[in-house]
Amino acid sequence: KQWYQRRVAITPGGVFPPVFKELPGPALDLFDLDEQFASSKTKLAQITNKCGDDDLEYYIRECGGILGITNDSSGPRDAKHILEHIFFQLVEYKKVNQETA
Repeated sequence: KQWYQRRVAITPGGVFPPVFKELPGPALDLFDLDEQFASSKTKLAQITNKCGDDDLEYYIRECGGILGITNDSSGPRDAKHILEHIFFQLVEYKKVNQETA
């Protein structure tokens, strides 16, 4: 018989899913999740344990950043101005509470 007259069993074509490269995992070892999700109290405790007496300027600036003081003030962000802002807030708090008592 001719080749075009032979009966050939028709089979469905093989469909294979595409082969994708395995993506590498996220570099979470370089990203500190504790720092991102920690509360303000936890962050303050960590910076307190980390700093010594020689790091006072750094300590005050970091605590100001954690408490949101450096974000609120439009002036300089050095330790002196951060402490000044905190003391003014304390005085205002004391005035309000003294008047209500």
